[in-house]
Amino acid sequence: QRPWFRLLLDLVCELNTPNQLLDSMKSSIVNVFGSAFHVIQPLVVPGFSFAWLELISHRMFLSNLLLAKDQKGWGVMHQLLIDLFLFMEPHLRKLELTDALKKYYDGTLRVILMLVHDFPTFLAAYHLSFCNVIPENCVQLRNIILSATPKGVPFHDPINRNFKIDQLPEIAQSPLILSNIVGPLMSFKNELDNYLRGQQSPDFYNILLGQLRKEDNSKELDAPKVNSVVLYVGMQGLARLQNDQISSNLSRTPEMELFQKLMELDDRGRYIILNAFANQLRYPSSHTHYFSCVMLFLFNETKDEGVKEQITRVLLERLITQRPHPWGLLITFIELIKNTKYQFWNHSFTRCATEIEKVFENVARSCMLPGAVAATGSGD
Repeated sequence: QRPWFRLLLDLVCELNTPNQLLDSMKSSIVNVFGSAFHVIQPLVVPGFSFAWLELISHRMFLSNLLLAKDQKGWGVMHQLLIDLFLFMEPHLRKLELTDALKKYYDGTLRVILMLVHDFPTFLAAYHLSFCNVIPENCVQLRNIILSATPKGVPFHDPINRNFKIDQLPEIAQSPLILSNIVGPLMSFKNELDNYLRGQQSPDFYNILLGQLRKEDNSKELDAPKVNSVVLYVGMQGLARLQNDQISSNLSRTPEMELFQKLMELDDRGRYIILNAFANQLRYPSSHTHYFSCVMLFLFNETKDEGVKEQITRVLLERLITQRPHPWGLLITFIELIKNTKYQFWNHSFTRCATEIEKVFENVARSCMLPGAVAATGSGD
């Protein structure tokens, strides 16, 4: 693969030499290279995968693509990252990776970390499609992508004693989303819209579940479809409510009724739904605020101890990995363990075993101010 790598890299580097004839066509030519790299993606030419990863992440190519005027190169880079994740996906589902795949995964992490640092707005805008192709066991990789905060969005310390999410100006702003939300819903979007408008069909819930299941006749839910449904329904709920009314009026909306109905699924189905909620707990925005309120409302209102435990599991398994942790994930978990309304420490699953209790206390200690853990843990 080395000769072809050198040839393609030389061509890419040639684009960066000053040339009056090429300058006007530079972005178009870079897009052509991106399309060519899509054709030779690792799923098609696995023997070229290491060289391919270096080519798409090379500063002479990637920066020209993502800095193109009017975001003209973003769609191409999005497709290349999807190609990368689709190649890695079956391997990442395995518990053990070969040495070669470990090095490839390390290279992938470095590319994503570079994007988080230099092009966070791009990564945040396509978070939905990236989460759709990342296996659920790759918690750290997903956390890194969901931690991407567009430039200009200020950081608010959730551990601060005076922190109140309702008072943040950013929660009135909707995030930029360039992923195709509606595409996976087209076969049942009309029925879903009718339900959200109050025109309920007696068979709607069964129709929805049938559409959300995988097409291989299995009973398991299709996670990408669930991710789209959850985000679409949440956006409709936000359009119905003002940000200062979310926590007080959440229960009176058809969106919340649907979310509560989905909590009646079996453990596996409910886990996929809750992960779709957690994927929206990102940087300060209206979506983060809404879905944080949704998860806390479900925890507080359900009578099923299993649902409370599973909500805690989804939050906790994302917090026990190495940093970074998405901002919205932190504020939701801190509110859950700190607000006495939820009586978090009184639930039996927090103390079912000494090891589990220590995990909860360690995560709580890392998320809260010194001394606060003891106070919340005692129920005061």
